Amino acid sequence: MKALFWVLVAIGCVYVFYTGAMAVWSYLEITSVVEQVVAERASRTEREERATRVKEDIATKVAASGIKVGDRGVSVSDEGRTLDVSVRWNWPVIVYQGSEVLAIPLKHERTFKVPEKR
Repeated sequence: MKALFWVLVAIGCVYVFYTGAMAVWSYLEITSVVEQVVAERASRTEREERATRVKEDIATKVAASGIKVGDRGVSVSDEGRTLDVSVRWNWPVIVYQGSEVLAIPLKHERTFKVPEKR
């Protein structure tokens, strides 16, 4: 009985480590996508549609990487010479019958200085 307990504790520790590592991976992936999209789109798009285009591209690329971000999870605001980007998502820890029972809330916020249009 004691050996079974320690086996279950070891499995639990491995699962916690795996979940933490995947949450860190998702954060790094989101950070990379945000930086890439802003670098590609921010200076090449007219100011009137800059925030909308950046938001759509971030949502598309994040979904393609396999991270679930809700409709309200991505927000981009254009403040003239700066672009404020915020992405919020949950990384599931325990999923039961397709619904998240326990999740880690994560957030990435960054302000970018936008160069003049080329």
